[in-house]
Amino acid sequence: MALVFYILIAAAVGTAASIQVILNSNLNKTANLSLTVLVVNTIAMVSSLVIYLLFSRQSLTVLRDAEWYAFLGGVLGLVIVMGSTFLIPKLGVSITTSIIIVAQLSFAMIADHYGLAGVRHIPVEPVRIAALMLMVSGVYLFFK
Repeated sequence: MALVFYILIAAAVGTAASIQVILNSNLNKTANLSLTVLVVNTIAMVSSLVIYLLFSRQSLTVLRDAEWYAFLGGVLGLVIVMGSTFLIPKLGVSITTSIIIVAQLSFAMIADHYGLAGVRHIPVEPVRIAALMLMVSGVYLFFK
């Protein structure tokens, strides 16, 4: 039962990501790219702060124990928002999203295989490579 719940959450997150890039692209029709990214990330920051203040009892001082590279997630979030907002009008939602997903999965397989940044080690197997190649074929078909 827990697995089904996690799959539903993942599906909701994926749907939210697809909606987000569309909305960001829509805002980018009014504002330039840097202003769009600033507004989107400011809203995310304020929303995160409200959630933290309402629901977290953890002190910010625990962050002193984090590895330095753990903080790069914010920079990468900026790259994701800026890149997808830039690409959607040029490539469309389907192509942009499919390329991003294939790139995510490609790196995720490497991260799993080597246990990067402490993630669980899951070796790359031929069936996973075949699955990735099928997805690359899907991206190619989106271009057709």
